[in-house]
Amino acid sequence: MNKTITLEFPEKKLEALSHFLKKKDTTINTELDYALARLYEKTVPPTVREFLEDTGEDGDASQTI
Repeated sequence: MNKTITLEFPEKKLEALSHFLKKKDTTINTELDYALARLYEKTVPPTVREFLEDTGEDGDASQTI
């Protein structure tokens, strides 16, 4: 199951961020996906991650929160 996260961020800062990420050939969504994956790995204990993977409930299908 996918979830959606809605964030508020100043429009001009978002435009600037998008502009400079485009120069690095990436996007805000790509960078947020990466950051969220790192946060998950840092926060969720390895045994829980392993359990979710073993039960097929890891939500690895690009889950959006």
